[in-house]
Amino acid sequence: MPLITVCGLPLAGKTTRAEQVAQHLRVYIEREQHALAARGTVLNAHVVVVNEEQLGLDKRVAYSDAAEEKKTRGSLLSAVERSLTKEDVVVCDSLNYIKGFRYQLYCVARALGTPTCTIFCGIQPSEARQRNAAIGVFEPELLDNLCSRFEEPDGRNRWDAPLFTVISEDASLADPASPISQQIVDAVLLKKPPAPNLSTVVKPLTETNYLHEMDKTLSDVIEAIVEAQKNGMLGNVAVPRSTVQVRIPSRTVTLVELRRLKRQYTNINKMHTMLNMNKVAEMFADYLNTNLA
Repeated sequence: MPLITVCGLPLAGKTTRAEQVAQHLRVYIEREQHALAARGTVLNAHVVVVNEEQLGLDKRVAYSDAAEEKKTRGSLLSAVERSLTKEDVVVCDSLNYIKGFRYQLYCVARALGTPTCTIFCGIQPSEARQRNAAIGVFEPELLDNLCSRFEEPDGRNRWDAPLFTVISEDASLADPASPISQQIVDAVLLKKPPAPNLSTVVKPLTETNYLHEMDKTLSDVIEAIVEAQKNGMLGNVAVPRSTVQVRIPSRTVTLVELRRLKRQYTNINKMHTMLNMNKVAEMFADYLNTNLA
């Protein structure tokens, strides 16, 4: 049921950490099944690890350009959605370096009302380059590009919290009795799941024009942002049907980028019926603020 998102620079040891956590949780669930059941938590001891290797993807190709990377993230998200059930723990072991993608993973888990946490494998770019020079996983230019675009997780963001940071020299995750191992168990197995909210509760459609109304609402928000930029406005901008304002950055936000974010938001929420279009607009404004920052 819980989702653990592992992220970090290339060659930061994410797969090693993912397997350490998965093995620790397998042993814990099997040992404490009766105690967990008494708390109303029924879990399979089989912990699913989702990564590029498991999906048969070559990282050198998967992140070689924007189109391949988009397909890779789509494959990872689909695999997490298939694997995440009420009884299975899933560890998403990948770069997960774009905060918007970590938000998508969070929404998938939140829709099931399941706990989440993020494990950040810290490493300096110089060390990543040294490791890559020794084993040659990525072309140097690609490695530099991925390192420069990495969006470090922030425990103040709900989709990154609770956040656990480990460095390459830290062996604590290999020790089931270590404080960080116990904290991860507390966060994903013993913590009460978050209550689903309107943005993530999956309900059958009760109005056939829901998608049409959502599309119109999101389009109105985008139109307001484009118009504000034409008028030279920066900072917080009011958008239709939303009490949440959109923070326009100093750079120019193109219509292409706004439409891409609209498609992403629609894909996340098209099965999450929110008949209150004001709420749809507010959640979209919040999504834009997350991804335009």
